[in-house]
Amino acid sequence: MIHENKIYDHVVNYSMGDLNSASTDANISYSENQDRKLRKALSTWDLLMLSVGGIIGSGWLFAAYAASVLSGPASILAWVLGGIIVIFIALVYAELGAMIPRSGAIVRYGHLSHGSFAGFLFGWAYFLSAVSVPAIEAEAVVTYAASYVTKPALIANGIMTVFGTLIAMLLMIAFFFLNYAGIHLMGKTNQGITWIKVIIPVITVIVLIAVHFNPSEIVPPNGFLPYGWAPVFAAISSTGIVFSYFGFRQAIDYGGEAKNPQRSIPIATIGSVLIGILLYSLLQVVFVGGIDWSKMGLEPGQWTLLNAYATAAHASTEHPLAYQLMNAPFATIALSAGLVWLTYTLYASAYIAPSGTLNVYLGTSTRTLYGMAVNGHLPKIFAKVADRNKIPVIPLITTLLVGFLFFLPFPSWYKMVGFISGATVFTYIVGGAALMNLRKQAPELKRPFKLWSANVLAPIAFILASEAVYWTGWPTTLYLAIAIFLGLVLYGALVGLHKIEQTFDKKNVKAGLWVPVFIVILTILSYLGEYGGINVLHFPLDLIVVAIASAIIYVWAIKSGIKTEEIAAMIANEDQYV
Repeated sequence: MIHENKIYDHVVNYSMGDLNSASTDANISYSENQDRKLRKALSTWDLLMLSVGGIIGSGWLFAAYAASVLSGPASILAWVLGGIIVIFIALVYAELGAMIPRSGAIVRYGHLSHGSFAGFLFGWAYFLSAVSVPAIEAEAVVTYAASYVTKPALIANGIMTVFGTLIAMLLMIAFFFLNYAGIHLMGKTNQGITWIKVIIPVITVIVLIAVHFNPSEIVPPNGFLPYGWAPVFAAISSTGIVFSYFGFRQAIDYGGEAKNPQRSIPIATIGSVLIGILLYSLLQVVFVGGIDWSKMGLEPGQWTLLNAYATAAHASTEHPLAYQLMNAPFATIALSAGLVWLTYTLYASAYIAPSGTLNVYLGTSTRTLYGMAVNGHLPKIFAKVADRNKIPVIPLITTLLVGFLFFLPFPSWYKMVGFISGATVFTYIVGGAALMNLRKQAPELKRPFKLWSANVLAPIAFILASEAVYWTGWPTTLYLAIAIFLGLVLYGALVGLHKIEQTFDKKNVKAGLWVPVFIVILTILSYLGEYGGINVLHFPLDLIVVAIASAIIYVWAIKSGIKTEEIAAMIANEDQYV
């Protein structure tokens, strides 16, 4: 880490004409001092299990159903394609994470490469995505429980009741205290939970293939692609697929608390995605091949009608099996196959898997706020690390309280997942541009993992992330744009109240102007497209247009990158930034 006295000596020697630069260095000194307080307790295995634990959460419980009713058997392909997209993004962040290992790092890269304005917009979007995950995981637990509660005490008409919401809030509070206990206990607890989260899906795949699997369902009478290619791409963003895979980010966001981050972060980041692709693809195969259509009263392959049955006003009484399949997909298949023991095991997993991810993401959201405070976008108290438990406590409390608010606009798992996916994938757009700019502005920094052919892979990652935002669909993209721009109101209020310093100077705004412009472009293209929009841009022309627009913005982003004060300080003191 950078030594505080070196920065202090550098600051006090400034002339009166250099007060702004001195203020910047003072902020760097403070943030680095807080970074140093974080307990370095996580091994490579700990980071890998954090990322795998982030990937295997509520997604494996619900996304198989959501992807199937949208794209049929081709949902298997959606998992594979989604995984490939995320691999490109993860490779970019593997280099960034190993080069600059910091807790809350993902919200810091845009700031380091394109200044305060871009950094705030990406950081705020990332916070929106991370802080909502504990709420969605708590909802997943309640939703699964609702499938065997006889009265609509927890879920009514597809949304959580007041009682169900209270149960979800209590679950979040319980894991708040586990995070409060410190990173060492939280990391070791997560290891045990993650092992359970991996073993149960593996057992599910093996048993269902052996006992209750019909290969002909993979290619039913209406074909492998019954609804065409467009729903396959929509499924990637809107049904929980990228939402599930993006758990890889845990290794990066906890990087500042790793024992050997330069080695551990790339292994955990890439390894977790590969594990996720294999497991989720197999789960989707056994789900598609495991549905007993005769018990549903439907012909094989009638996916859209199945969803209509499950979401009907009185589905719980008129179409009980379809209703149960929506709320507890794999448990319902196991029960229809007479596998009672597996059914109970899956119900138990429905508490463990989302709860484990809830636990991880409470910590991720905490470190996101910490990273924003380090960037100067939140008051310094959010960057303060407690001496007792070596974690940022104020961000943890804030994460819990803000997370509660997401139960209001998104009272069901299926309603929330699209927004979270869009917000998350938007923040990953910056990765490719940040990587190439930092190679140009900071070639001196050590890169323990250096991405091969980055000049090709970085723009591919940028374009694929942009496509994934577009696939989220209208009006989710509009809600996302509004939510991101509302963050500027918060920033203005904090500046007006003198809680933070104004850092959006001409240089920073010019460097980051491509970000709001791109948000507007993606929103307009979403409105014109066929993913919930007015269908002016048809598939595949829409994907080509988005790719061209993304490539143009990528070139702009590369050209507008700047050498920030923080990067200059890292270069000057590189030997201590470890």
